[in-house]
Amino acid sequence: MRRPGTLAAWCSTVAVIAACVTGCSAVPRETGAPMPELTRDMAEATLGKVVNGVSESGVTGFCSRHVRSAGSCAMLLDDALKRCLLPGGRPRVERAARIPQKGKSEGGWLLELHGRTADGQPYVSEFFVVRPAGEPPQAAFGVYWAGLGLAGSPFGPGNTKIPRHACPSSS
Repeated sequence: MRRPGTLAAWCSTVAVIAACVTGCSAVPRETGAPMPELTRDMAEATLGKVVNGVSESGVTGFCSRHVRSAGSCAMLLDDALKRCLLPGGRPRVERAARIPQKGKSEGGWLLELHGRTADGQPYVSEFFVVRPAGEPPQAAFGVYWAGLGLAGSPFGPGNTKIPRHACPSSS
């Protein structure tokens, strides 16, 4: 049973995060400054650290580890938990695309993930990895199991698949 307002709130959160990924940068770079090295292998290793961190330590405190924007991650995690969505096993990386630096937006790698939530629902998410100057690669937001996507994704509109609300209905 769908709870009123849940989908609308989730869509609003996704829209805010997607807009920020494409237009925000916590550390502005000088125009024309080279981006620190960030390869697809580094992006996939960052995903591995996030997935392993969740499987070893659970979701408590997960946003403070390997995630660039802990505040945005906490908001997305709270929304996922309100929908009773927890990560299942390690997702597969189906596609990857380099996102170039543009204006004030930092570039990075976008990984298309296919996986299942803890209750077995399939999802498709887009996982964005950045590398701030002088720091190791980090997940932009980290909540990889909720079907989130990047505004203007090179994989096309409607690429993601958001899992259904998984909370047991109160009868």
